Order: sequence, then C-alpha cells, then structure tokens
Amino acid sequence: MFSQTFALAFIIPLAFAVAGAQTPNGTCKVNTPAGVKVEAQASPDVTTGIKITVTGADGKPVQRQRFFLLSRSAAASGLDYASAPKHADFLAGATPPPSQQLRDWVAKHDCDTLYCPDYENDYAEAVKTVPEFKQAYEEGQKKYHSDRLALAWVMDNFPLKSVRTDYYKRKKAWLEQAAQKAGPLSSVMTDEKGNGYFLNVKVGSYYVSNLLPLDAGGVLWDCQVTAIPPIPNQLNSVTVVLSAAKQTASLARP
Repeated sequence: MFSQTFALAFIIPLAFAVAGAQTPNGTCKVNTPAGVKVEAQASPDVTTGIKITVTGADGKPVQRQRFFLLSRSAAASGLDYASAPKHADFLAGATPPPSQQLRDWVAKHDCDTLYCPDYENDYAEAVKTVPEFKQAYEEGQKKYHSDRLALAWVMDNFPLKSVRTDYYKRKKAWLEQAAQKAGPLSSVMTDEKGNGYFLNVKVGSYYVSNLLPLDAGGVLWDCQVTAIPPIPNQLNSVTVVLSAAKQTASLARP
C-alpha cells in the first residue's frame, strides 16, 4: 500500500498521465484525469474505483466479458490454457448432434448462452431457418395455442437442453479456478459499451485481466495498474483502456 508521503504527492494538479504496456496480445493504457486535485489518503481503509474500457481486435467494444482485479499477474500464475473452453465447443457433446444450421447460427453470435440478448433478438428468424428452433416453436404452439407465447418460451421447449447454458457453466468453472491462482479480489462484466467498474478498491498496485483469452484472435490482457487516492466527486480515480490493435493468428501462451 502507499505511504502517506506518496499519497500527498498527488495533491498537486495532475497532468494527463498515460502509462502504456504491451501484454499478451492486449495493450493497456492507464489514464488519470488532467487538471484535478487528488486528496491525500485519509486512512489506510480509504477506497477508490478503477474503470476499464475494453475494445477488441475488430475495433468494437468487448461486451459481456468478465474481467478480474488480481493481486498478481495472470501471466505469471501458471494458468492451464490448454484446458480452457472455446466458443467452438458451444455445441460439443450435444445429443442428438446439432444441425449445421444451428452450428452456423451460434457461430454468428459471440454469446455464452442461448439466452443472451443477441440470440433473443433473432429468435423470430431462427424458428424459420434452424430445425431445433422450429421444433421448439411448434411444440410451444401446441402447448400454449399462441404464436407469441411459443416464441417467448422457445427456450423452454428447445430439444437440446444442455446447449442452452452448458458452455457458460464450463467457462464459469474454468474462470473461477484460474482466478484462484492469480489472487482474485473482484470481478466485473463489461456492458454494451465495453465498460466496467471495480469499486471499493484500496489504494495500491493490482493487475486487470480477462484470464480467458477472447476467441476472436485469442486476445489476453494482463494489465498492471496502480489505484491512486480517490478524486473528489469521481466514481473512479483511474481508467484502464484495454485494446487489441489487430487480429492475431494465435496466442502465445504464458
């Protein structure tokens, strides 16, 4: 943790501070606001916030991905990436085997379950083109005697029950095990703009990582960040901008 002397050094107006670091396939920039005064640390228990903004290799916000605030580097934690689930495994083990139309439909969406908003927005089209959705929809029509309810409850009648959330459960279990090795402190899920907030963070040094490489280019972030004393009227005192400059063919395993 920071000493009182170090904290007092932040009372002077800050220039726009940017620290850049290249991590495995992911670039990090740590920003503090320009022209603001950071108050001295009032007590050892004072807390602040860290905002993250994440952009993928395609230049779009990274949505609905979990990021972790860690006490040590993920890259140095000996994580077993060979065992990490991949999005291509979404339909693995389904019985009976899924249709090619369902495989193609799932591949269009970067979602961990069939319940995510991107999928739900396409249910009406899916019941026309994907055999499994068509079967579920027709089953709903028989049960509810209503096209609207048949579409709304299409997942309840979906014939491949395990694929609805199985990939999400496997991914969640892997992340929980990986986080334990890297000293987890908290985690956040990015929103539709690729933003997330770690709140109630004590002043000190941390790492921010997604732990599980993104399927798109295998992007992994492992960003060192220092949480400075809180800024008056600010939710966070530090913003970490995570980006992937270009699509990469493979991930160099730590």
